[in-house]
Amino acid sequence: MPQVITEQHVVKGQKHQGFLMRKWKISLMGINANGEEDPLPYVDRVEYMLHETFAQPLRKVTEYPFALQEKGWGEFDMKIQIYYVDNAAAPTVLDHDLNFQATRYEVPHTLTFKPDLKPSFMKLLNQPTETITDRGSRPSNNGNGMDAKTNKRHRDDSHNKKSKRAKDYDSSDNDSSANASGDDEIDIHALAEKFQQLDADDLIDLVKLVKANQTSDMYVKEDGEGNYLKMLTYAGTSHKDTLPNC
Repeated sequence: MPQVITEQHVVKGQKHQGFLMRKWKISLMGINANGEEDPLPYVDRVEYMLHETFAQPLRKVTEYPFALQEKGWGEFDMKIQIYYVDNAAAPTVLDHDLNFQATRYEVPHTLTFKPDLKPSFMKLLNQPTETITDRGSRPSNNGNGMDAKTNKRHRDDSHNKKSKRAKDYDSSDNDSSANASGDDEIDIHALAEKFQQLDADDLIDLVKLVKANQTSDMYVKEDGEGNYLKMLTYAGTSHKDTLPNC
């Protein structure tokens, strides 16, 4: 059983005609009778028909989980069309309501097929999740969740959830730094108080993050003996935070 998953968040510092700009992602994921993820091996591709105001409103996605990412300010209804392997069955059209009422919502759907399906397609429909392999027409690689040797899909729920959260935060932060208006101000004192509440491990991660994202207009100095990190920008703002002994 497929379900359409929608995720969205506000892009800080961006508005269109007074409306907040948002980044959103729609995915088509499979869930079997046991509540486990099923990578839909019988689906060949998914086509999303977006609002006519989008450039190229018809979008085709061929890789599971058939995710589409876009940015905009308005809610709208769209069509999602599912095409099957070897055209073994007529395409299925789903109606989807893109809205911003929740940061994530899932809508399950039931697929129905005629009884005269090809045996090869029936085999894909009835294949147990743990033995599902990627179709030969799609090359496997280690970057899409597939094992290059066995061609089997593996899942690590905790890792995937953490990775997704980090990716979402990075995406939001990147938009903020690139597009935030001059009216957005940061309370340095409040930020310093929050730094003081971090534990040792979090502070170490913070130092690494600052160093990794240091730019030409930043001066960063870490004093290991004095246990402090000093940051200075050419805009004239400097701040020093004392780090707890680790």
